[in-house]
Amino acid sequence: MNTIHYSHKHSYWLASALFMSSIGLAQAQETQSVQPSSDGVALTVANDESEVYDPFEKFNRAMYDSNTVIDKYTLGPVSRGYSKVVPKPIQSCVTNFFQNLSVPYTAVNNLLQGKFKAAGQDVCRFVINSTVGLGGCIDVASKAKIPKHNEDFGQTLGKWGVKPGAYVMLPLLGPSNIRDTLAMPVDFFANPLGYKKFIKIRNYTTLLKVVDTRVQLQGTLDLIDEVALDKYAFSRDAWSQKREADVSDVDDFEGFDESASISIGDAQVIAEVTIQAPTVSTQRVEQAAQPVVEPVIHLIDEKITL
Repeated sequence: MNTIHYSHKHSYWLASALFMSSIGLAQAQETQSVQPSSDGVALTVANDESEVYDPFEKFNRAMYDSNTVIDKYTLGPVSRGYSKVVPKPIQSCVTNFFQNLSVPYTAVNNLLQGKFKAAGQDVCRFVINSTVGLGGCIDVASKAKIPKHNEDFGQTLGKWGVKPGAYVMLPLLGPSNIRDTLAMPVDFFANPLGYKKFIKIRNYTTLLKVVDTRVQLQGTLDLIDEVALDKYAFSRDAWSQKREADVSDVDDFEGFDESASISIGDAQVIAEVTIQAPTVSTQRVEQAAQPVVEPVIHLIDEKITL
């Protein structure tokens, strides 16, 4: 029995490492400031007064290339297949579900940062979407105009005054800096998907979350591949600017989708999974929920002032 457990454990982490590299690439390239020009071609990254501190650039570039190759042959093809096979309404439901699942951790980090109003909004979002929103499948809270936030422990450390330190491209984990690397264990253990009792359900659910996030990033990744001359430098500078904007609570940082952030805990995956989803219309689901959703939204608008 001990031998079987040992083998399963090591194969689990081996497969996890493979997908973690792909997630790292997605996170690196997701944080690009994509600003099309009037003709829809140009990409730019806002200039900063000081360059990103990158003393390990030679190593980082090698790791970036390695992560790129792994993404090309693993998560990239899987996400494209998922996007073609799974109906859009189901994809939307999956995206909303996982975003809702991360809200309690965001609320905790907002509390740690002293942003009590934002934490209260997070609690409201989670309760409403988890109940009226059918377990998070429908984003009722956004319809009620309750703001959406995204916080992690790296941002909390930054809010407490911890400097980012050197930029690092971690093998199999993607872009980071010294501060965020130290925060990764907290983010990892805070991931609710890691606490599911049934291992197969946990692994399949986590893999689905990773694929769902990668699908959301595909358009941006394709555009960057076409126009960015130095993809590593572009990724590094944009990622660093995005993280600084997160810590500083810059809400209008153009070109970034807060809801598409990826944490290290998302990479607890193993094995192959075939996703088979019934054809369901999002419009039909929302129509069915309308008698319940509308009164709640009306009540929120009238009675709740955040």
